[in-house]
Amino acid sequence: MFRRLVMMLMRQPDCEHVQGMSSDFIDDELDAGAKRKVVAHLEWCGPCTTLINALRATVRLLRSTPKEVPPADFKERLRESIRRERTS
Repeated sequence: MFRRLVMMLMRQPDCEHVQGMSSDFIDDELDAGAKRKVVAHLEWCGPCTTLINALRATVRLLRSTPKEVPPADFKERLRESIRRERTS
């Protein structure tokens, strides 16, 4: 049984790899094989599961935030501010 567990873990992506794929996983942009590997990893890895859940909550919160429309002259004022900053 121990050997089987070790073999299973060796085939799973490590935490760094899963964390690198977390945005694509949340956005459902992984291919089926990569998605299965991440799901399998999350079944036993508490820290990665916590990270994924926190990212999902953050994305939900950001998506629920009302969108603000900037003033019509915003771009020009920003460009002017950057020009002034570069020349000073």
